[in-house]
Amino acid sequence: MNQETQLWGMSEQIAIMLEDRAAPILTAWDLFHRMRTLYHRTGKEIPPPAKLYGILHVLLRERVLAPDRDYSAHYRVVGVPDQPADDIVCLIDRFACISHLSAMQRWGLTDRQPHALMITRPDAGTVRKKLAEIAAREAAEIPWKDRPRQPRTGPFRLGNIVHPEHVRARPVRMHVSRRASSMVRDRNGFARVTSIGQTFLDMVQTPRLCGGMSHTLEVWEEHAGDFLDEIIGSVDGCGSVVTQCRAGYILEERLGNADRRVMAWKSGAARGGSRRLDPARPYVPKWSHDWMISINA
Repeated sequence: MNQETQLWGMSEQIAIMLEDRAAPILTAWDLFHRMRTLYHRTGKEIPPPAKLYGILHVLLRERVLAPDRDYSAHYRVVGVPDQPADDIVCLIDRFACISHLSAMQRWGLTDRQPHALMITRPDAGTVRKKLAEIAAREAAEIPWKDRPRQPRTGPFRLGNIVHPEHVRARPVRMHVSRRASSMVRDRNGFARVTSIGQTFLDMVQTPRLCGGMSHTLEVWEEHAGDFLDEIIGSVDGCGSVVTQCRAGYILEERLGNADRRVMAWKSGAARGGSRRLDPARPYVPKWSHDWMISINA
């Protein structure tokens, strides 16, 4: 913390807390939640919103905080080194994770260098439900007599994150999913990335976001044998017969893997309008008769 800043009391304690956490960005909700948490932990009564806004004004004036250049409604912790888009996106959005071709790169599955950062987050309905649960839990954990009642906007309402087109000068491309993605925390930073099994699953569900089906086939042929248990677990749990047939075709007919768990997926094989290896390309008159899909890639 800059020694020349005019901070004292709770403002100073909050500034120290923010810089000690070493996170370069935080949402408005997280900022005010951490303020309230600090009051609560020190046994002090949490003041009305106007007092908390006053502390925020001091932190902004003294350049402990500044509006973030990409997420202007949220805050950059000035004394903490900035991070690349991968970390910033995951810090600001608790539900987002790096996925598809970007995840493939981080796992070392591809030598392609995607220009855009690909992220996945839940659909709006799922996010609203999760946010309501989080807000209710935090309200119960930290009693606050002056809490605004059901605020529609502002930092005392936990809201959805709107991602800009570029974060730290890098294009961001977002995929919305109704199903929760399995993810893991990067050991070297703040980023979250889809698990290795989820990453392989994404390749057969949305190959257009993974470099195309031809690239997906290349990656599966080179790496799937190293992660067979993880792949089977993810495909088993995806709830999509078409996905299981695509994965089963690749594993059995292209890679020669006759694992009994893979063979069990054949029970769902049937001709149908969506049975194509590459969902983004039209049918071709070439079929896998065991897996009942058009081999259109």
